[in-house]
Amino acid sequence: MWKIIEKILMENKKWAPSKEENLGVITSVYEFIKEKLSELQNKTGCPDSFIYDFIGNIQNEWHPESCHSIVRNKKRKN
Repeated sequence: MWKIIEKILMENKKWAPSKEENLGVITSVYEFIKEKLSELQNKTGCPDSFIYDFIGNIQNEWHPESCHSIVRNKKRKN
């Protein structure tokens, strides 16, 4: 998991979590998401490829140029 976080940090030079955030909320949310995806797969029997595409759709909503991201950032500034 730390390699994933390190990769993200290298790609995003504007913000970096504190050690406490990394060991706390970030790890917690990461594990929660994995657990929920496993639950989704267990309840539906969907293949890994569906989970992969599903995550990709969510990821697209967080792209800095997506409508969802633009709206979120405007709400934060207000």
